Amino acid sequence: MANVTREDFSVAAATNASAYRRVTIPVLRIEAGPGPAVALIAGVHGDEWEGQAAILDLWQQLPEILQRGTVYLLPAVNAEASLAGTRLSPSDGGNLNRAFLGEPARGYTESIAAALEARLLPRVQAMVDVHSGGASLRYLPSSVITRYGNDAYDERLPALARAFGLPDCVFFRGGEAGSMPAAASRHGVLRLSAEIGGGRETSQSLADSCRDGLLGCLAELGLLSRPESAHPAQDAQVRLYDLDAPAATLRARESGVFVPAVELGQSVAAQQPIGRLIEPARPDVPPRPLLSPQAGTVVCLRPIARSDDGDCLLQVAPALPLESLASRY
Repeated sequence: MANVTREDFSVAAATNASAYRRVTIPVLRIEAGPGPAVALIAGVHGDEWEGQAAILDLWQQLPEILQRGTVYLLPAVNAEASLAGTRLSPSDGGNLNRAFLGEPARGYTESIAAALEARLLPRVQAMVDVHSGGASLRYLPSSVITRYGNDAYDERLPALARAFGLPDCVFFRGGEAGSMPAAASRHGVLRLSAEIGGGRETSQSLADSCRDGLLGCLAELGLLSRPESAHPAQDAQVRLYDLDAPAATLRARESGVFVPAVELGQSVAAQQPIGRLIEPARPDVPPRPLLSPQAGTVVCLRPIARSDDGDCLLQVAPALPLESLASRY
């Protein structure tokens, strides 16, 4: 059986009502002998539940089945935001996925990022960082590959995306120095992410898909034996969607109530009507039609009807073979 230790850490999170308040970040270290060290992380944004539920399941299950190497489990890495059910940290309004800014750490959120850079990232060779659409978006369940800056193509990424077991994979480019992809890049850590669900809700099936995907990644990285029957998507064609292209995202240009006419996973044509913005409190304002910015599959959709200028309403991109990933670099 693996050796299990708690490696929780706490950071200051002062508020007007509590000058010396601290918040504990739960961390479980599971060691099963020689092998790679991998971090499984969720809750960077506190309202993204699928990964948090999945890693909490593994908190109980993985010590019994890990065969080699070391795994760090962080089911709610932004514990304050998880407890509040918010994307951002309540005590300082920080976005943990933009808080890896180096010393000195300013406030609660940057203190978590600094602790991860000092305590965790130097100790691991790979990580899977699970996200979802949170309160304001809902994603087609997908693995995610993010190229930070001018990082070179890593040939291990397609295999890791396939091992996650989902038939869809999203590609982003990242340039923010304070992001988790930037921090992983600085430490030479192989990173896969995921966008699973959202809409301020979750389900057992989504949590199970995420848990199975994390186990598939651990098998791909050599910490578990491969299952006798491979996950269906490991042998099937995985579809790649480049959401970094400017035409992939449709944003509201004015306020109104978003009434979508499409669903996640639906194929749409360029300039196809995908919904409308209405203003029920102003009956004289005519509905404003919304058109798809390009042809492709609806990968992301806003579940909140009331929308403001600049809000992301929809993301759509054509399906590409995962083998085309290298050409994105």
